[in-house]
Amino acid sequence: MHDSFRFLIISLLFLSGTFFKAQTSLEVTPPRNYFSSAAGESTTKKIIVTNSSKKNALTLTISFNDWKYDEHGSNIMAEPESFPNSCSNWISVQPQSYFSLEPGESKEVEVTVTPPATRTDTLNVHTAMLFITQTNPIDSYNENGALIKVSLRNGIKIYHNYNTPTHSDVEFTNFIFDKKFNKLELAIENKGNIWTDGPIATELINQSDGKKYQLEDQIIYTMPGDQRSVLIPLPKDLKPGKYIATSTFSYGDDTIKMAELTFIHE
Repeated sequence: MHDSFRFLIISLLFLSGTFFKAQTSLEVTPPRNYFSSAAGESTTKKIIVTNSSKKNALTLTISFNDWKYDEHGSNIMAEPESFPNSCSNWISVQPQSYFSLEPGESKEVEVTVTPPATRTDTLNVHTAMLFITQTNPIDSYNENGALIKVSLRNGIKIYHNYNTPTHSDVEFTNFIFDKKFNKLELAIENKGNIWTDGPIATELINQSDGKKYQLEDQIIYTMPGDQRSVLIPLPKDLKPGKYIATSTFSYGDDTIKMAELTFIHE
């Protein structure tokens, strides 16, 4: 699951399709910002906002939302302070939350996270989403030549952890073969107190002839307490037989977890 955000807010002036020819672009880097501090202590980092358009000026505004992952790693968005681990109201930006960029122009924005002086929960990690939204829609055209209005929105994930000892601990809790959908399903749980991400690599071995298959890696991102279902597609031309599947998850300081499953593919 890709951990990135870019949205197009499209107002249709003529309903004849939803594809369009992009005429402007908004870039924000880095896509994720990590903050660590004690309670009441401010930490500041910088982001760069770039208008990559060759001819359109952009008027932009900054806002904040909450986010979390669902069981498949997709992002769930919500209003600020909706989720227990929200830090939306801890964030401030400088020099201001609205600005304009000429074509090709970049601007540096300072993002400061200040947790409350007194901790109000026992969570070590808090998150928010910083959105940069275009407020002057640009005329564009879809594939049928119909005029539409396009407004861009780009999101940056904000992570904060208290500067106390952290430990990464991701465990495999189940491994099954879904015959109906021709997939392996690997269940994992983040039992640590810090965000943890990395690749899950899976290898198949046909027990009859010893042939090996290296399946596509699955990149996962997890937060403390997350329970994740990772779907691993099998090759469409996989011949019937008895197989051993071995999945390994690499994360942190050279930590590797492994799960093994024997199944029959008919």
